[in-house]
Amino acid sequence: MHNIKRFQNMSAGPQNALDIYHADSSISALYELKSPYALVKERFDYDGNLFLSSAEAPRYFYQDMAMLRENIDRFSQLHQHDFFEIMFVMNGSTMQKIENQKYLYHAGQCCLLNHAVRHREQPYENTTLYFLMLSDDFVTRLIENDLLFGTDGARRQRHNAIYDFFHKSLKNRDKEYLDFYPKVPTGRIIPELENLFSRLTEENRRLSYGSFPAVQGIIAEILGRLLDFSLYSLRKISVSNSKEEHLFIQIQRLLESHSGKISRQEIADILHYSDSYLNKIVKRSVGMSLLEYRKFFMIKEAARLLSTTDKTVSEIIDELGFSGRTYFNSLFKKQYGVTPSQYRKTGKR
Repeated sequence: MHNIKRFQNMSAGPQNALDIYHADSSISALYELKSPYALVKERFDYDGNLFLSSAEAPRYFYQDMAMLRENIDRFSQLHQHDFFEIMFVMNGSTMQKIENQKYLYHAGQCCLLNHAVRHREQPYENTTLYFLMLSDDFVTRLIENDLLFGTDGARRQRHNAIYDFFHKSLKNRDKEYLDFYPKVPTGRIIPELENLFSRLTEENRRLSYGSFPAVQGIIAEILGRLLDFSLYSLRKISVSNSKEEHLFIQIQRLLESHSGKISRQEIADILHYSDSYLNKIVKRSVGMSLLEYRKFFMIKEAARLLSTTDKTVSEIIDELGFSGRTYFNSLFKKQYGVTPSQYRKTGKR
């Protein structure tokens, strides 16, 4: 999902289908799905300089149009989510940054991402992307209801690479994703997928008796196309996800959300690790102690206040809890190369 501000204010339905937290984060945004499933369609029209987007979920529909080149930086940012997401490249191509690696995806390619993987998509030509978002509960029910029946009438649950991926991701938060690469010309794949997505849209809007089980069936059909080895090759990719890296991201989020105004002990209490252990993680990750890293975020907040408010330097110092102006000035200059007054005067951002 790219258009952060607009999707954050979705209002056509009784409630938003998707909430976005830490939208301005330098670490990553967090997307929270409030519906069992959602389908997002995005078209990047570089020829017409337009970005067209739509989103639909049970009892929800939204669409929007914006100028593309003037807003391209807002349409893509590093993010992760509390749901499973399948990205389909319906035409064109897009650069997909997954953690610290970049991959080019062409028409017909797909990837299935779990909750832990941070990523961003950035098309650079006329491109259409579909995102199918599935909540944990929806996935669990889908697997439970997708049954096989033997000749003797016995029933059993279906097992396949995608369901196994769902099961594993629900139990832990390893950074993993599935990559699907077409074995046949896209002319054999895209029309089938378009038809399935059209049926999904129709059932989503109909919302009559049997619509929700029908949606489950259609999504199972979509997954079935990806599992068809005559159409796609599949591979599972694991990304480094050490416990220390996971904890460091959590520490970053806490410091960022509190603008650094959270004590070392409070962080330790929230994360249930000793403060000395967390301090070592921060030291190994950024070469600063946890106390120094806290001050980094406090100074970052001070710079934001200098740029966006009329508060005096003294008021900002008091608000952030620094002990004195001289100390504050020295920290600020070390981080930004100028004093707070110079920063505000020159309009530096």
